[in-house]
This record gives sequence, C-alpha cells and structure tokens, in this order.
Amino acid sequence: MRWRFGDCVLDVEAHTLERAGSPVHLAPKAFELLVLLLRARPRALSKQTLHEALWPDTFVTDTSLTVLMAAVRRAIGDDAQQGGFVRTIHKVGYAFAGAVEEEPHSRGPYCAAGS
Repeated sequence: MRWRFGDCVLDVEAHTLERAGSPVHLAPKAFELLVLLLRARPRALSKQTLHEALWPDTFVTDTSLTVLMAAVRRAIGDDAQQGGFVRTIHKVGYAFAGAVEEEPHSRGPYCAAGS
C-alpha cells in the first residue's frame, strides 16, 4: 500500500517515507502512528485507541503520544497551528484530514507481470 499526500509518499510495504522526492527518517513507532491515521481517515482515533495500538500491554503517558505526533508532523511538513494533514481533536485524539491518493500495492523490480 502506498499513499501520496502533499509532497509525501508513504510506502507501507517498503517501510519508507519520502518528502519532495527525498527519503525521510521516521522512527518505527512514528511510522506506525502515521499508518494508523491514514488507514482510519477521515475518522478520528482516540488517544486510548492509539495507546493500545502503539504500546500494547505497556503504560505510557500522553506525553509519549504527543512527542510521537510531533515527529510525524515534522517528517511530513505539517503544522499543528495552521492545520494541514493531521487534525488534533482536543481531549479526544487525532485524525488524518488531508487529501490522499491511494495505490493498492507497489510493484518492485522483481514482480512478475500480472502478479
């Protein structure tokens, strides 16, 4: 699965994020958070849902989620104050609100025709 939004391309299968054609480092948990938001769009995901998905069986504070969201926003060039791709729903959670083009799967150089 690949998603295109703004000048970003997120490839789930290759586990990569590009912005303006250049690779962008995104820590594994931040990558997972971005994937969760994209899959759920335009629905909002509660903080509790995100905590359970990202840190199952582990207690972390809301600060951990806030820090992770800041990393995602920085990586995709989003601005929390001006709005953009990720919408903060105060006291609830987050939602991906930007326009997205979705490609069902990426085809690597070793894929046979018709597969």
